[in-house]
Amino acid sequence: SRSAMIMSFYRRAIPCASLILSTAAAFAPLSPPGVRSIHRSLDQLRKMSTNTDGNTYIDKLALIMINSENKQLVARSYGKKVYYTPGGKREEGESDVDALLRECKEELDVDLLSATKTPATIEPYGTFQAQAYGKPDGTMVRMTCFRVVPREAEIELECLVKPSEEVEELAWIDSTFDQEKLTVTGIMIVEDLMEKKLID
Repeated sequence: SRSAMIMSFYRRAIPCASLILSTAAAFAPLSPPGVRSIHRSLDQLRKMSTNTDGNTYIDKLALIMINSENKQLVARSYGKKVYYTPGGKREEGESDVDALLRECKEELDVDLLSATKTPATIEPYGTFQAQAYGKPDGTMVRMTCFRVVPREAEIELECLVKPSEEVEELAWIDSTFDQEKLTVTGIMIVEDLMEKKLID
Protein backbone atom coordinates (compact mmCIF):
# COMPACT_ATOMS: atom_id res chain seq x y z
CA SER A 1 0.00 0.00 0.00
CA ARG A 2 1.01 3.67 -0.33
CA SER A 3 1.30 3.94 3.46
CA ALA A 4 3.58 0.90 3.74
CA MET A 5 5.84 2.06 0.90
CA ILE A 6 6.31 5.53 2.41
CA MET A 7 7.06 4.26 5.93
CA SER A 8 9.42 1.58 4.55
CA PHE A 9 11.36 4.27 2.66
CA TYR A 10 11.95 6.34 5.78
CA ARG A 11 12.96 3.31 7.85
CA ARG A 12 15.60 2.42 5.27
CA ALA A 13 16.82 5.99 4.85
CA ILE A 14 16.90 7.01 8.51
CA PRO A 15 17.03 4.21 11.11
CA CYS A 16 14.86 4.75 14.19
CA ALA A 17 13.09 7.68 12.56
CA SER A 18 9.62 7.99 11.13
CA LEU A 19 7.92 10.85 9.40
CA ILE A 20 4.57 11.56 11.07
CA LEU A 21 3.34 14.30 8.80
CA SER A 22 4.90 16.23 5.95
CA THR A 23 1.84 17.99 4.67
CA ALA A 24 -1.79 17.41 5.52
CA ALA A 25 -2.73 16.77 1.92
CA ALA A 26 0.06 14.35 1.12
CA PHE A 27 -0.10 12.24 4.27
CA ALA A 28 -3.78 12.29 5.23
CA PRO A 29 -4.26 8.56 4.45
CA LEU A 30 -1.37 7.41 6.66
CA SER A 31 -1.75 5.78 10.06
CA PRO A 32 1.78 4.86 11.30
CA PRO A 33 2.27 2.33 14.15
CA GLY A 34 1.86 3.86 17.59
CA VAL A 35 -0.42 6.63 16.35
CA ARG A 36 -4.15 5.91 16.60
CA SER A 37 -5.01 8.12 13.63
CA ILE A 38 -3.18 10.61 11.43
CA HIS A 39 -6.40 12.61 11.52
CA ARG A 40 -5.80 13.33 15.22
CA SER A 41 -5.42 17.09 15.62
CA LEU A 42 -2.06 18.64 16.43
CA ASP A 43 -3.56 19.87 19.70
CA GLN A 44 -4.24 16.29 20.73
CA LEU A 45 -0.83 15.09 19.55
CA ARG A 46 1.12 17.68 21.47
CA LYS A 47 -0.55 16.76 24.76
CA MET A 48 0.77 13.19 24.58
CA SER A 49 3.90 12.50 26.65
CA THR A 50 3.87 8.76 25.90
CA ASN A 51 2.43 6.78 23.04
CA THR A 52 1.00 3.30 22.68
CA ASP A 53 4.43 2.14 21.45
CA GLY A 54 5.92 2.84 24.89
CA ASN A 55 8.16 5.69 23.72
CA THR A 56 8.41 9.06 25.45
CA TYR A 57 7.77 12.12 23.29
CA ILE A 58 9.16 15.64 23.45
CA ASP A 59 7.02 18.15 21.56
CA LYS A 60 8.87 21.05 19.92
CA LEU A 61 8.20 23.87 17.48
CA ALA A 62 10.64 24.86 14.76
CA LEU A 63 11.08 27.53 12.11
CA ILE A 64 11.99 26.49 8.57
CA MET A 65 13.50 29.54 6.90
CA ILE A 66 14.83 29.52 3.33
CA ASN A 67 16.91 32.37 1.98
CA SER A 68 17.17 33.95 -1.46
CA GLU A 69 19.76 31.32 -2.48
CA ASN A 70 17.43 28.45 -1.57
CA LYS A 71 19.36 27.48 1.55
CA GLN A 72 17.86 26.56 4.92
CA LEU A 73 18.72 28.28 8.20
CA VAL A 74 20.15 26.11 11.00
CA ALA A 75 21.71 26.99 14.35
CA ARG A 76 24.39 25.56 16.62
CA SER A 77 24.54 25.99 20.38
CA TYR A 78 27.78 26.74 22.25
CA GLY A 79 29.94 23.68 22.72
CA LYS A 80 27.85 21.54 20.37
CA LYS A 81 28.87 20.02 17.04
CA VAL A 82 25.39 19.39 15.66
CA TYR A 83 23.16 22.00 14.03
CA TYR A 84 19.44 22.14 14.70
CA THR A 85 16.36 23.82 13.26
CA PRO A 86 15.70 27.02 15.29
CA GLY A 87 12.84 26.74 17.77
CA GLY A 88 12.04 25.09 21.07
CA LYS A 89 9.36 24.00 23.51
CA ARG A 90 6.10 25.69 24.41
CA GLU A 91 5.70 27.30 27.79
CA GLU A 92 2.49 26.78 29.72
CA GLY A 93 -0.43 28.64 28.17
CA GLU A 94 1.39 29.54 24.95
CA SER A 95 -0.07 29.00 21.51
CA ASP A 96 2.16 27.50 18.84
CA VAL A 97 2.69 30.87 17.17
CA ASP A 98 3.41 32.67 20.45
CA ALA A 99 5.94 30.02 21.44
CA LEU A 100 7.64 30.10 18.04
CA LEU A 101 7.87 33.90 18.09
CA ARG A 102 9.42 33.84 21.58
CA GLU A 103 11.92 31.11 20.72
CA CYS A 104 13.01 32.87 17.52
CA LYS A 105 13.41 36.15 19.39
CA GLU A 106 15.58 34.35 21.95
CA GLU A 107 17.69 32.45 19.40
CA LEU A 108 17.70 34.63 16.28
CA ASP A 109 17.22 38.07 17.88
CA VAL A 110 14.34 38.92 15.55
CA ASP A 111 10.59 39.37 15.76
CA LEU A 112 9.26 37.34 12.86
CA LEU A 113 6.02 39.28 12.46
CA SER A 114 7.09 42.87 13.01
CA ALA A 115 10.66 43.05 11.65
CA THR A 116 9.82 43.04 7.95
CA LYS A 117 8.37 45.77 5.73
CA THR A 118 6.26 43.12 4.02
CA PRO A 119 3.36 42.05 6.28
CA ALA A 120 4.17 38.54 7.50
CA THR A 121 2.24 35.62 8.91
CA ILE A 122 3.19 32.19 10.25
CA GLU A 123 2.09 29.17 8.23
CA PRO A 124 2.27 25.47 9.24
CA TYR A 125 4.73 23.41 7.21
CA GLY A 126 4.59 19.89 8.66
CA THR A 127 5.48 17.65 11.59
CA PHE A 128 8.47 15.30 11.85
CA GLN A 129 9.25 12.63 14.43
CA ALA A 130 12.53 10.88 15.26
CA GLN A 131 14.80 9.69 18.04
CA ALA A 132 15.75 12.76 20.11
CA TYR A 133 19.39 13.80 19.73
CA GLY A 134 21.46 13.09 22.85
CA LYS A 135 18.56 11.39 24.66
CA PRO A 136 18.11 7.73 25.73
CA ASP A 137 16.71 5.31 23.16
CA GLY A 138 12.94 5.56 23.01
CA THR A 139 12.90 9.28 23.72
CA MET A 140 11.42 10.77 20.59
CA VAL A 141 11.12 14.36 19.44
CA ARG A 142 7.98 15.43 17.62
CA MET A 143 8.81 18.64 15.77
CA THR A 144 6.00 20.81 14.41
CA CYS A 145 7.47 23.12 11.79
CA PHE A 146 6.33 26.50 10.45
CA ARG A 147 7.38 29.00 7.78
CA VAL A 148 7.05 32.75 7.44
CA VAL A 149 4.93 33.84 4.48
CA PRO A 150 4.79 35.45 2.00
CA ARG A 151 8.12 34.63 0.39
CA GLU A 152 9.04 38.34 0.23
CA ALA A 153 8.87 38.60 4.03
CA GLU A 154 10.93 35.43 4.48
CA ILE A 155 13.67 36.80 2.22
CA GLU A 156 13.70 40.07 4.18
CA LEU A 157 14.36 38.09 7.37
CA GLU A 158 17.48 36.61 5.78
CA CYS A 159 19.35 39.85 6.50
CA LEU A 160 17.82 40.35 9.96
CA VAL A 161 18.47 37.09 11.77
CA LYS A 162 21.61 36.87 13.90
CA PRO A 163 22.83 34.52 16.62
CA SER A 164 21.69 35.50 20.09
CA GLU A 165 23.75 35.04 23.24
CA GLU A 166 22.66 31.40 23.51
CA VAL A 167 23.58 30.51 19.91
CA GLU A 168 27.20 30.24 18.77
CA GLU A 169 26.57 30.06 15.03
CA LEU A 170 23.92 30.33 12.36
CA ALA A 171 24.42 28.68 8.99
CA TRP A 172 22.60 28.47 5.67
CA ILE A 173 22.73 24.94 4.29
CA ASP A 174 21.70 23.03 1.17
CA SER A 175 21.46 19.35 0.31
CA THR A 176 25.26 18.96 0.20
CA PHE A 177 25.65 19.78 3.90
CA ASP A 178 27.31 17.05 6.01
CA GLN A 179 24.43 15.06 7.51
CA GLU A 180 26.61 13.98 10.43
CA LYS A 181 26.35 17.58 11.62
CA LEU A 182 22.54 17.50 11.70
CA THR A 183 20.01 15.96 14.07
CA VAL A 184 17.87 13.16 12.68
CA THR A 185 14.89 15.49 12.38
CA GLY A 186 17.22 17.98 10.68
CA ILE A 187 18.11 15.35 8.08
CA MET A 188 14.44 14.56 7.54
CA ILE A 189 13.62 18.24 7.03
CA VAL A 190 16.45 18.70 4.50
CA GLU A 191 15.30 15.67 2.54
CA ASP A 192 11.70 16.89 2.58
CA LEU A 193 12.76 20.34 1.37
CA MET A 194 14.81 18.73 -1.41
CA GLU A 195 11.87 16.59 -2.49
CA LYS A 196 9.70 19.69 -2.70
CA LYS A 197 12.52 21.52 -4.57
CA LEU A 198 12.59 24.25 -1.93
CA ILE A 199 16.36 23.99 -1.41
CA ASP A 200 19.17 23.07 -3.81
